[in-house]
Amino acid sequence: MSEIQDLTTPTTTSRRGFLAAGAGLATAATVGPMLWVPPASAGVRPQGVHVTYGADARRRMAVSWSTPASVKKPVLELGLGRDFGTRIAADSRSSKDVGTVYHHVDLTRLRPDTTYRYRLSHAGATAYEGSFRTAPSEPKAFRFAAFGDMGVNEAAAAHVALIAQQKPAFAFVVGDLCYADSSGGTGLGSADTQDFQVWDQWLQQIQPSAAKVPWMTTVGNHEMEAGNGELGYAGYLDRFSLPTNGVKDAPVTYSFVHGNVGFIALDGNDASTEINRNNGYVGATLDAWLVGRLTEMRERSDIDFIVAGFHNCMYCTNLVHGSDGGTRSRWEPIFDQFEVDLVVNGHNHCYERTHIMRGGVAVQEAPDGAVVDSSTGTTYLTAGGAGQAAYPTGGLPLSYVTVEGGLRIPEATTWSAVTYEDHSIAFLDVTPRDKQGIATMKLTARSTDGTVIDTVTMKRQRRSA
Repeated sequence: MSEIQDLTTPTTTSRRGFLAAGAGLATAATVGPMLWVPPASAGVRPQGVHVTYGADARRRMAVSWSTPASVKKPVLELGLGRDFGTRIAADSRSSKDVGTVYHHVDLTRLRPDTTYRYRLSHAGATAYEGSFRTAPSEPKAFRFAAFGDMGVNEAAAAHVALIAQQKPAFAFVVGDLCYADSSGGTGLGSADTQDFQVWDQWLQQIQPSAAKVPWMTTVGNHEMEAGNGELGYAGYLDRFSLPTNGVKDAPVTYSFVHGNVGFIALDGNDASTEINRNNGYVGATLDAWLVGRLTEMRERSDIDFIVAGFHNCMYCTNLVHGSDGGTRSRWEPIFDQFEVDLVVNGHNHCYERTHIMRGGVAVQEAPDGAVVDSSTGTTYLTAGGAGQAAYPTGGLPLSYVTVEGGLRIPEATTWSAVTYEDHSIAFLDVTPRDKQGIATMKLTARSTDGTVIDTVTMKRQRRSA
């Protein structure tokens, strides 16, 4: 028996209650219409392959893929070397208005900082082979990508290639993934605004990167799909297998740690006062969970930086959406209290970075190329230029913040440090503490062709106990 055999455990149920295939291949098929296998579809190779960390990024990973219809015996094989020693049946899920079936395998008890090879197959099809690497058990230098608002388009495809070229350990993706529902969470979605096949196009588009490095996603307003569950998130949850350590009633929230950085994925739709469809559905429960996670992270001696991600902009001068007063009023005091280093947002299709913020004002200037002490305040990053049509305005001395009731309040934008109106992706290079106890996190924003458009280096020195 391969040594891999005791390092993985098959998933028995999905978070949404679908029956998994079980430990043996003989029980891989599920009940109902998913037993029917169209001959033309059965021979199609697994597609839309993507991997995601589990709650413990060192020891858990999920592998997800799709087929055009139900298939017999969808399975993942796992190995450390040339041989695949473990076979695990997939948990298969259908989704609204598409024939596509989405398959997931959650892997546990993996080895930290280890490259695994996997093979995906089903009866009658050519297998897909890929690999992934688990997070390290000790802090070491790494890079991650941060962005949102991608869609399916030429710029997005170019960014997937750029991300692959930059070799991040993972991507932190802050919502508005594919725009399968163009109504944007207004609740007015219809046949004219919805095309759920776009999900499959997007997953295939990102596969060159996402099949190898985890894409850790959050929801945006375009993931609130009309008719797709009470909150509109059913389609999103059908297609992703993400950590289940978030708020019980908000399965789109979670946290994980990579090296010396703690990451928290929030649902900005719960706090937004601009697009209020899901406003307050978990409310104080989410805030209490956030405080609990931040408390745990700040108490850990191995964590230096904390990064929070969600879709709706807390600080952005772009006139299309401006800034969201709901996220500010709910979460900025919490971010200040726990000295969150970086908040990543999307929503506005542009790039913008603030000076160092505390209490709603800039407390440390951070122009392009600056080196800052992130213990003094938070950097707010709008990274919504990943592919969808760019918004042409921004960087203005006067913008607005949307408050309760959708009222737009004009405000001066003295907190804005750097803006860029075209497409871009942010990359962050993290280093562990040096001999002086100083850790760094350097942000480098790149345009579609890889040109550097902004840099800032955040430093943090570990306090003595």
